[in-house]
Amino acid sequence: MKKSNIVIATMLIAFSSMSFAGLKVVDSPNGAWVTVTDNGKPVENAVVSAVNVPQSKAEFKTNDKGRVFVPLAINQSRSVKYKAVTQEGKEFSRFAFHGKS
Repeated sequence: MKKSNIVIATMLIAFSSMSFAGLKVVDSPNGAWVTVTDNGKPVENAVVSAVNVPQSKAEFKTNDKGRVFVPLAINQSRSVKYKAVTQEGKEFSRFAFHGKS
């Protein structure tokens, strides 16, 4: 019983620490708002791109609130992979579903 509690507690700590870093993606018409955070704080000047969308080869930098709009010209609903790289070289990625614009 104690071993399983230790394993569960370790997993919860690992998952909770992962939630302090990463990307938040909000779908909107013609693109998405992407927010980059690290340890719960917004990351300024992170370079964000939509990796698996051939029409969108541009890179965008986050503002002082860690937020940037990534325009997307997709003609069907699909999963889009976002990648962000901070000035320190940390990389975050996430898939998000987008409806047809």
